[in-house]
Amino acid sequence: MELYPGKKRLLQVARRQLALSDQQWRDLLEAETGCRSTRDIDLAGFEAVMERLKALGFESTHARGDYGRRAGMATPNQVRLIQQLWHEYATYDDSRSLDHWLEHSFGISSLRFADSDTTSKAITALKAMVARKKTEGH
Repeated sequence: MELYPGKKRLLQVARRQLALSDQQWRDLLEAETGCRSTRDIDLAGFEAVMERLKALGFESTHARGDYGRRAGMATPNQVRLIQQLWHEYATYDDSRSLDHWLEHSFGISSLRFADSDTTSKAITALKAMVARKKTEGH
């Protein structure tokens, strides 16, 4: 399964932040995934590469932005929890699928529009969905 564009972009942000040359980048990809291009890695490979990049000092600045730090809106920790729960539940993990679920379930088009009430409901629903998936899977 091919990675979604957002995950590929994150890898490129990390590569630039760490100032890795093309050779260093391809060697790192090959060491972690057996592939020399992000085009060829899957979600497990992405996670392995991200762990290596974090070990090399990469820090995402995404959570430091204003996203979620508005009065009455979801906090950064709640946003991360929703994203983590969605990752555990979804068979395909991308922000568009999460946004689609939020729109269908709560009438908001994106996680960034979640107020504190909607956030609580979404977290409760996702926890139940993850638990149900785990019991059905075993």
